[in-house]
Amino acid sequence: MTRVLGIHGVRNYKAADSTPHLGSARLRSDWLAAIGAAVPGLDLETAYYADLLRSEKQGEDPADEELALVEQWARAWGVDPSGAQGRATGWLRWICGQVAERAGERPAVVEKSVKLFFPEVTRYFATGRAAVRERVRAALVRHRPDVVVAHSLGSVVAYEALHDLAGELDVELLLTLGSPLALPNAIFHRLDPGPQEGRGTRPPGVRRWVNIADVGDFVAVPKGALARAFAGVEERPEIRIAPLWPHSVLDYLKHPAVSGLLTDRPR
Repeated sequence: MTRVLGIHGVRNYKAADSTPHLGSARLRSDWLAAIGAAVPGLDLETAYYADLLRSEKQGEDPADEELALVEQWARAWGVDPSGAQGRATGWLRWICGQVAERAGERPAVVEKSVKLFFPEVTRYFATGRAAVRERVRAALVRHRPDVVVAHSLGSVVAYEALHDLAGELDVELLLTLGSPLALPNAIFHRLDPGPQEGRGTRPPGVRRWVNIADVGDFVAVPKGALARAFAGVEERPEIRIAPLWPHSVLDYLKHPAVSGLLTDRPR
């Protein structure tokens, strides 16, 4: 039996999630369907926090802090944001187009990535961090997983929550998927605990940390930097999960690299 706790990323709030329990149950069902029969004996639970970061406003303009994070993301792709005038929708579209050109991808896909990701990242660091961490910490203590699988923004939450629980858990594997943890300034330099002498650390109580990122994942940047930015991380390079939307957690979970790590554990 492998006890796994999944920690989701952005854009996971649904109107039907009237309670965190219902949201967690929905996510668990989706994740189990994606993994399928590839991992027998799987005891999966999910930590749900999407309701704590959702916006009550529809069609809101990006806040200054959100735009500043987009600038840092653009620079990680080698794009100078000052190449476009202003800081509005056209400015954002121009940046996404420049990134798409460098990545050989469609601008619409890149723009969708940015619009899905950065509003929740902004809310996490601005107002939601304490509540989100508390809920994920509680799930970790309750489930006491052998493996933690954390996607996207969830990898940031997992990193901080596992540090909070230093000495309280024995986690065999931390598996991060499409992680932005190494993104300079926007995320890396805002982590708690912060980097020491320019590097982050593997959370105490985590025996092994493996990071998987699709080569076209627009969130998991700078490319290949996570193992350089954090001590004790194994990178799985050159992974392709999907040709059209390279950041979906369900596509990550379907990849043989993920199921292989979940089944190939010490007994």
